[in-house]
Amino acid sequence: MEIDAHLVSLIRVLGQVAIIVYAYSWVIRIVDRGPLKSVAVGLLFGLIGMLSMADPIQWMPGVIQDGRSILLVLAPIYGGLLGTVVAAAMMGLFRFMVGGVGAIGGVAGIFIVAFAGYMLSLLPRKWIGTGWKRSALLGLGTCTSLVVLAFLPWAVVRELLLSATLPTVVVNILGVFLLSDLLGREQYRIGIQRALENEASLDPLTRLPNRRVLQREGDRCCKEAGIRRIPFSIIMLDIDHFKKINDSWGHSFGDTVLARVADVIRRTVRKTDIAARYGGEEIVVLLPNTDLRAAATVAEKIRRDIEATVLMFGQEAIRVTVSIGTACSLEPTTDFKHVLETADKALYRAKAAGRNRVELADAA
Repeated sequence: MEIDAHLVSLIRVLGQVAIIVYAYSWVIRIVDRGPLKSVAVGLLFGLIGMLSMADPIQWMPGVIQDGRSILLVLAPIYGGLLGTVVAAAMMGLFRFMVGGVGAIGGVAGIFIVAFAGYMLSLLPRKWIGTGWKRSALLGLGTCTSLVVLAFLPWAVVRELLLSATLPTVVVNILGVFLLSDLLGREQYRIGIQRALENEASLDPLTRLPNRRVLQREGDRCCKEAGIRRIPFSIIMLDIDHFKKINDSWGHSFGDTVLARVADVIRRTVRKTDIAARYGGEEIVVLLPNTDLRAAATVAEKIRRDIEATVLMFGQEAIRVTVSIGTACSLEPTTDFKHVLETADKALYRAKAAGRNRVELADAA
């Protein structure tokens, strides 16, 4: 095999690297964790591996070289065991269908490299390090693909050892270095971007979503209420005598009270509900697909749970209460601001009636 063929092989690897980095970035922006992410990454690695095998370097009839080993050895790092199984199964089936004298060895090599990559991913980080050290070890792991030689006639093996084995190993190791570095950088970049977006949408004290998130989700609920006639409700609550708490025990303790109230609400509502800090000591809970009766039940549970919460200031046990206003909307012409205002009026009725109570508004 001439040197220009090896350069072509490297250029193909670079092209596949560009495709997979772009696609991987898209996948992890949409799915950031769990089995679905593993499957998605496995499908991506498997698909790129199949594309690589569809346009390989052909050393001789039925004996091909491509970028599959690079993807297989990295699959456990980015897709876990599930993603590795998916990628290896896709590539193995495709290699078998391609056929040729190296088909059986190629399929065996695929699963052996995948297994080697997975075992290497289980090694403690202090053993294999990070960055170039880990990439070097994973690159060497691609050498397990040479198991294919055991399935070939000696005449073929001899020619491959003399002309192809070393260039193939070098290309694989360089490919692992390049792809692992780029995927790692992209993973880090997306993580930072997601963290910044998360910080921008959360209130730093209560760790609840802020008003911008509430408005966005509220507009979505209004749209569904208008098009599909799906009701939504709002719970607006205010900590009773919060100024007195700040004056008596200090603003630091007031912050503690607000954070604890937020924790109680977070534990009480459903995952589909949005509890957001609205301003000062006011917290608003948006309950999609919830009528006024169901919202009143949730509001009363929140009130009771907060009333039962004991906070300690030194040796002094302190309890706080909240006043709550609840409103529901079914009308297609109702905007989110109007429903908020309706809940706010109900909240002030709760305060006027003696606090530590839930007041229901008429349909908004």
